[in-house]
Amino acid sequence: METRLPVTALQAGLFISELDRPWLDTPFLLEGFLLETPEHLSQLQEYCKFVTVNLDRSVGGIERWAFLIDQKFNSEPLVPYIQYQTIEIKEQITLLKELRQRFALWSQGKNSKADTAWVEPKIIIYADSTPIKREIPHAQAVHRLASDVIEAAMEAISRDLQPRVEAINDVVSEMVDSIIRNPSALLWLSQLKATDNYAYGHALDTAVYMLAFGRHLGYPQEDLHKLGFAGLMLDIGKMKLPENLLKHSGSYSPGEFSMMKTHVWHSLDILNQIKEVPLDVYDMVARHHERIDGSGYPAGLKGESIGLFSCMAGIVDCYTALTSDRNHAETKNNHSALQLLYKWSDKYFHQALVEQFAQCIGIFPVGTLVELSSGDIGIVAGQNRSRRLKPKVLLILGPDKQPHARPNLLDLMINPAMNAGQEICIRREWPQGSFNIDPKEYFLG
Repeated sequence: METRLPVTALQAGLFISELDRPWLDTPFLLEGFLLETPEHLSQLQEYCKFVTVNLDRSVGGIERWAFLIDQKFNSEPLVPYIQYQTIEIKEQITLLKELRQRFALWSQGKNSKADTAWVEPKIIIYADSTPIKREIPHAQAVHRLASDVIEAAMEAISRDLQPRVEAINDVVSEMVDSIIRNPSALLWLSQLKATDNYAYGHALDTAVYMLAFGRHLGYPQEDLHKLGFAGLMLDIGKMKLPENLLKHSGSYSPGEFSMMKTHVWHSLDILNQIKEVPLDVYDMVARHHERIDGSGYPAGLKGESIGLFSCMAGIVDCYTALTSDRNHAETKNNHSALQLLYKWSDKYFHQALVEQFAQCIGIFPVGTLVELSSGDIGIVAGQNRSRRLKPKVLLILGPDKQPHARPNLLDLMINPAMNAGQEICIRREWPQGSFNIDPKEYFLG
């Protein structure tokens, strides 16, 4: 349930879902966040007079915050609210340039020798050229081929043979093409976790999310290829580790973790045997476990030493690991994983990049099973770039949890339905497989 409050009434623990002005006019690049710090409260009070809070997603749920619903507040005249349904290309270019500039300034500190390519990048604003339903058959074929290619590469490496780099490059090129046409298709297939093998699945998911992240940041096709190739190869060195370590359940001992960290060196040894690997790929493989406070491995690099692509790789690798089914750690849902990334930002990860990654995939990524405030159950089928909390949802079950006669697509931004006088919104995320819903039936049939 959502309610509108003056910023003077806000408390830590409330989930801020809407502002009284466009998100792009504020420091909050992520649409929707949990109010946790005095700094965020001060910023809200500086930029806004009223906000909308989602009580269901606030700490303690509606039971804790029900007293706010009927409370009357003395209010000043409302600030006019402008709802943007799309982001103008000029505004998006400005935003992306700002991100690169922020990263370059942060990275260089007082060193004037920062990479100028970050400050004045070539930015491409990609438009979806193919509807997701038309792209999914192509993406499915590419996804299946990529899974076969990475499986073959890992098996070759485990036998001390060289992987077929031509096959890897070819499939990455096809993945790039699909991501450029419509990223939602491959992202949705990754959400399905099509393979039970963690190593293959993690490599493929990481490549897909790296490509989507690069597309979101406006990188040209050549750079997207590097990001995708690196995503497939980030943890390739784990094939040189003992199988019992890879299948270990529970937390690692200090000795086991030390051995696990050697996979980075194994990965670099493997890349050294492959001709013409771009330097950027080496860097991403070598540094994706480095953290900006210097607490990462293998070299304990910090800040300026890590590099933009490697920081991106670290965020994506962490997210895909958190949301995967691992033997040694609990699987997180998408929202919980993003919350952890935010918690760790500016300690382990660069905050502006975490914000942009969340903007890229959305609070509820494509393929997520969600429950609406109306009680309907559906699958997130597409994102709205300017309003990530209002995606397109394919409705499967009604409020009574019985199947709709025919699944229908509801765009929560363009055509928001009403329930009890309020716009329908997403109430919560459900684990894959809940209500015996198999998303494959609705898109792969």
